Amino acid sequence: MSALVIGGFVKISVFFYAVIVGLSTLFKVKRPSALTYPVGTVILFFSLTIASNFQEHLKEGLTIMPVLLFIPFHVVIPFMLLCIAFIKHRIKKTKALQPS
Repeated sequence: MSALVIGGFVKISVFFYAVIVGLSTLFKVKRPSALTYPVGTVILFFSLTIASNFQEHLKEGLTIMPVLLFIPFHVVIPFMLLCIAFIKHRIKKTKALQPS
């Protein structure tokens, strides 16, 4: 039981750190530590409002999250990135073939 709690804490900590680093890079924040309280508040709010008990948490994770997260992140976004990379490669190839 304690291994699950410790593992969950480590997982949440790593995800929290990744969010802070990602947001600070995206918005060019000089002190990433300034984002810890706002992000922590948002996470706390959503953790209290999304599922009120463990059964509801399981229902959310098994029925709703695959549609809202897994399909977009595993299918839609990679396909869009592939299309963008293909288009950029074609544009670069076309510009290289044109005489200056």
